[in-house]
Amino acid sequence: MIASESGYDVFMSDFFLHENILIRYWVDRCSAYALNGKKIKRAVANIPLSITPDIQNNTHNFFPDSYNFKKLYIYCKQQMKIKTTEFINHGVVNVGDLPIPFDMVLNASALVVVITFVYLKVSWKESIITPRQEVFNDKQNFIGKLFGIIILFLLVAPGIFGNESSKTSIAPLILWVFLWIGVPVLGLLFGDIYSKFNPLNLFSLKSDKPESVYFACVLFIGLTWFELVWRRPGNPLNIAVVLITLFVCVNLLRYFLKKSLIEVDPLLLLHYLYSKLKLFNSKPYFRSLLDNIGNLAKLRGIEYFVLLMIGTVTYDGLRETTFWYNQFGSRTDDMGFSTMMFLIMNLGTILFYRFACFFAIKVGGSDLELNHVSNLFGHTMLPIAFAYHVTHYLTLLLFESQTFFYRFNDPIGIGMNLLNVEEPTINYFIEPLVIWGIQVAVTLLGHMLSVVLAHDLAVKLFGHQQSDKTQYIFLFITVALTLQALFVLSVG
Repeated sequence: MIASESGYDVFMSDFFLHENILIRYWVDRCSAYALNGKKIKRAVANIPLSITPDIQNNTHNFFPDSYNFKKLYIYCKQQMKIKTTEFINHGVVNVGDLPIPFDMVLNASALVVVITFVYLKVSWKESIITPRQEVFNDKQNFIGKLFGIIILFLLVAPGIFGNESSKTSIAPLILWVFLWIGVPVLGLLFGDIYSKFNPLNLFSLKSDKPESVYFACVLFIGLTWFELVWRRPGNPLNIAVVLITLFVCVNLLRYFLKKSLIEVDPLLLLHYLYSKLKLFNSKPYFRSLLDNIGNLAKLRGIEYFVLLMIGTVTYDGLRETTFWYNQFGSRTDDMGFSTMMFLIMNLGTILFYRFACFFAIKVGGSDLELNHVSNLFGHTMLPIAFAYHVTHYLTLLLFESQTFFYRFNDPIGIGMNLLNVEEPTINYFIEPLVIWGIQVAVTLLGHMLSVVLAHDLAVKLFGHQQSDKTQYIFLFITVALTLQALFVLSVG
């Protein structure tokens, strides 16, 4: 979707173009045409990361008015004699472009979750999760520490020593592509590898076993607000300021409050949670997977971190839809309004979950405290959080990572030429419908696993006879989140 920014024309009339669609259109259609005597040869992705096209970067050699989206659209429409909808046909960007009717997708998906619930009620009568004490080790060897220092330098140096307007800075790629989604995906395969080189780990402290993650939740909110609400999350200077602030906060909390690293480091906790879903477990795999996830309740406040993962991605997905713009119009460009909606979305997710826990206690006839049940059921939301995170950032990982060598050619943004590489052309090697299918499949699997975890815990806490009653509200939440996620995927 093209959104208005400072210095840009407001162009929100009859269509919404995603940058990837525009790039693919240029590559596929425009190479045969010339503008002002100069032939359009290729298109490149915007740098730094943004939800809007970097028209200046893409067209500076042949388009005189770099920031006028409307002129660009009119030119393409006139020269190629195309309709607006032809832009959209290059990808799944609204309900009408889905391979099957949208209402059928929603109904089928909800049915899958409900069938899972019914099957568990009939066949799953005892809890199989084995309780154990969680052990966390934040020690790093020399190589890991050195690699972490290099990563921290590449995150901070471009903002301090480089050109703030540099298009080659490697900092946004490291933070928002590799650390935010790339390394967590590797954690799904091999377990927690981020802790081996964590750039925020300044020193090792002898501390008690981790108890709570409330500080990590607060810092996670701040980091995601910077990513989703602040106007320039890809700016090297902004990244440097945020990372230095995060580094100082994490290590001061560790030193003065004697907290374990995982209790205060939001990035480490994010990667740690991903590692609980790792594919290479001891056999039987499914049993091992349930055990890994089920023992997260040992950390107080873990449910809030997981719910914030869901809430932040939900907000990010909704704000990029035409539905969101149609509802709020130009208010979407107001940082105060965006901050309010960001907080409301996260608070609403937490309150919704807390109500579910309260409902489970009442219908289960239990004397358990609400905070205790809330913590116990927190891990059941992790597969949903994982599904949201992966599906939302999948295309960013697949396509933006292709700019690595170009960015590493001048990583700090001071005019270096380390690798002698040209500006890359993004290869969209996966068709949009395939990506959409992967997103739907991961979303459904995540919600089904969430239902399994909730059922196993309910059986343990309330017994088999009462477990189904306690799960009705959790089933409702799961179905609602499933439909919401598919809606965002369909109208983005």
